[in-house]
Amino acid sequence: MMRFQHRFIEKIPQELEERVLYISLEYGTIIHKCACGCGTEVNTPLSPNEWKMTYDGETISLKPSIGNWSFECQSHYWITKNLVEWSIKWDKDEIQLAREIEDLERGNYYFQKNPDHVQIPDRSNRRWFDRFIFW
Repeated sequence: MMRFQHRFIEKIPQELEERVLYISLEYGTIIHKCACGCGTEVNTPLSPNEWKMTYDGETISLKPSIGNWSFECQSHYWITKNLVEWSIKWDKDEIQLAREIEDLERGNYYFQKNPDHVQIPDRSNRRWFDRFIFW
């Protein structure tokens, strides 16, 4: 099973090492190279509507899963206690649905913080079932 190391840092290094989670608490983000080995840089921002990090004094866990849908590899995994747990491969419809749910959750989060400055997206062109699900 693949294991990450973790490093708490002040600045993101120019060159990222494989299997290292670079954690910047000051900037609220964790950067690492994709666990699949493709070398793509993965940024996981820490916030109430993005990723949450747990540090138990020895290991790091990130929730939710990391779905690299925009990368060629489209890898999908969790990092739990520095270990990579692979997910099953998702098809395009599953990826699209997950993105829509994330957008909805993100919009709800920002709406609760400041309801006067959030635009509600026009969902009139969706299929009836999608409009029902994302009411």
